[in-house]
Parts: sequence; C-alpha cells; structure tokens
Amino acid sequence: MTAHAKLSPSGCDRWSTCTASVALIDKLRGGGEIGASEWIVDRDASEWSAEGTVAHEVREMCLAFGLEPQHFVGATISADGFSYTVDDEMAEHLQTGIDWVREHTGAPHVEIKVDLSPWLPDQFGTCDTGWLEFLNSTTALYISDLKYGAGVPVNAIGTKQLRLYALGMWHYLGRPQVEKIVLNIDQPRAGGMKYWEITLDELLAFGEEMKAVYAKIIAGDVEFKPSHKACRWCEVRTAPGGCAPRDRWLTEMAADACPTFNIPGYERQNLVGERRWLVVQHAPDIRARLAELHEESLRAALDGNPDPGSKAVEGDLGDRYFKDAKKAEALLVGALGDEAYQPRKVIGITEIEKKVKPGKRKQGHPETWEELLKLVDRPKGKPKLVPADHQKPALVEWEDDFDDL
Repeated sequence: MTAHAKLSPSGCDRWSTCTASVALIDKLRGGGEIGASEWIVDRDASEWSAEGTVAHEVREMCLAFGLEPQHFVGATISADGFSYTVDDEMAEHLQTGIDWVREHTGAPHVEIKVDLSPWLPDQFGTCDTGWLEFLNSTTALYISDLKYGAGVPVNAIGTKQLRLYALGMWHYLGRPQVEKIVLNIDQPRAGGMKYWEITLDELLAFGEEMKAVYAKIIAGDVEFKPSHKACRWCEVRTAPGGCAPRDRWLTEMAADACPTFNIPGYERQNLVGERRWLVVQHAPDIRARLAELHEESLRAALDGNPDPGSKAVEGDLGDRYFKDAKKAEALLVGALGDEAYQPRKVIGITEIEKKVKPGKRKQGHPETWEELLKLVDRPKGKPKLVPADHQKPALVEWEDDFDDL
C-alpha cells in the first residue's frame, strides 16, 4: 500500500485533461474529499514495475553516497514483493544518467518529496533528482527523472509531470531566480537521455494553468475528455464495464474508418486532414480495446453466459512439441547424425555488444569491438507518422516537376 497524491505529477496527463476522472476514480477506491492530503492506493505490482523500483533505488544510492552502479552488480534487492538481482546490463544503463548529473552538480537533491500546495492545495510529488547549477553568473534549475521501462518511449518536450516536479523543487529550494530550467528524462532502454529547456516564466504560467484545473475539479466543473495519454494508466478504463466516454470516443473513430459500421445517432465524419490523423494516431488504442472486448466476450461465453449471437468452441490445435526434448534429440542424432542440428549462426549485434564492447567496469575486447564497428551498418528507416511537435525535423518527399523537361 503506497501513499499517493490524488492529483499526482505522474497522473497529470490524466487528471488535467479528463477532469471528471478524479471523482470517478475516487469513488472506485472509496476515497474521501479531493483535497485530502493522502490517498492510499493498492496498485497491482508486476515484475517490470519492481525492476524499475530497483533501478531507482540503485540510482538514488549512487547519487546520494557517491557510489557506482557497478558496486551493486550481483546484489539482490526486493521491491513490490519481487526480488531482482542487479546485473551488468542495469549498471551500464544507469551509468550514463548518473554521470550526466555529476557533470552538473556534486550535491543533487535525490528522491525529495516536494510540496505542490501553492498550485494544487494539499498535493505533493516525489522528485527523482533536482539541483541548482551556478555558471557564469547565471542560475539554472535541473530536474532529472529516470524512466527505466523499455516499452513506451517518453518525450521530455511538453512533459507535465516534470514541470510539476520543477515547480515543487523550485518552491523547495526557496523560489530562487533562475534563468533557465532543464527537464531531463533518462530512459536508457527507450531513447536514452532526452531534454527540454524552458524559462521560469513559462514554468510559472504552467503553474497557473494547474491552479485553474484544480479550481474546476473542486467546483465540480469537470468533463470526460479521453485521449491516449489521459487514458493509458487510468483505473476507470480497467474497471468492470470500462469507461463509457472512452468507448464511445474509440467507437466513433472506428466508425469513421469503417463505412459499414454504423452507430445510432452518430454522423460519420470524412477521414481527411485532422480527423484522419486523429484516427491513425489512435489506431493502436482502437485495436487494443477491440482485443479487450474479445477477451471479455470469450470469458462470458466460457462462464456460460455468452453475449447474444455468440458461443465458445474448441480452437485449432496448437504447434507440435516434444514432451521429452532430450530423448527426441537422442533419437534424431541416432537417425540423422549432424543433420539433426541446424547450422550455427553468429549471435546478434546486441548480444555481441554485451559480450565484446568494453565498459567502465568491464574489460571486453576493445580491439575486436573497434574492428566490428567498422563493419556495422543499418538500413535507412522507413518514414513514419509522429505528432507535429516531435523533436525530429519533418520529412517531405517530392519529385522535381522539371526533370522531364
């Protein structure tokens, strides 16, 4: 059981957008008033979340006590009911971000509980790392947040969570005059080090926006406003029956994409321009929801209460396998000799990097690694659609109309 602020920085993408979700989640959890200082949430732990917790603990101890991640290799640390043994891979992943923090400060504030009350009364958050840097008569506030997950890349630009941490850290440090604020997301397994620089005026303007959101939530002037970020970790989405506003939102986009799919009372929109991009952007959410509905419908049928017009039947047989692999291998070798085995192949480049590349605490094979790097190449990536505020420059392919003249 962990204490969380109801309007926590980590949930800001949800509660600042879909303001109606706050009271609904509170009702699901049986909580008290919105202004209550703490909300006890029994969150489902997983092996992956535990791994992230361990990574945060190692990073915290390194920055707080001047240690290196390599010092923890082989140590078993328990978190969220799981035990995780720190390995060389985790140590190498953490080293880059730790070194970057140390380049800017020798005394960072680590895992500090920051008060957000000036903007969100009775609310708080825990900032991974923050510090002030004094350089050439200027002062900068730095916020660094570790995201150890590999599945979902998180962009630093536009981050609400880190801006709330920055507000809290700025308040914690006595509200100093700073010339710039650097927000860093350290996501070693999904994009590495990412940065966003803003001014103090921009940060304080964001704080006023959050004040206005809080006032609306308290006054009950709220709305359901589904979005990818708002819904991704929302507990209403995974509650029995799901979230009706989100389902309607996804269903309408699916209806736009499929002319034969009619929704009573909904007028299908033409898929051009902004609407087309909206549907394309949320296609993964639509597919994921359809998969969830399929599993729910199947479970209902297996429980003897099928949705009208459906039933559960036995599926096709799965892939064949040997119940006794070693005995099967012996029989094959006796009959086929070396032909019982597939030809050997070189391990992949990622595995080669782990075994051959030298590191801060790993000797590796420096000469071999340097020669291998000369042989490494990779094909040009295919064009992909991203939001307009993505950090990469826009790609436009066009043909010169005068080539044939």
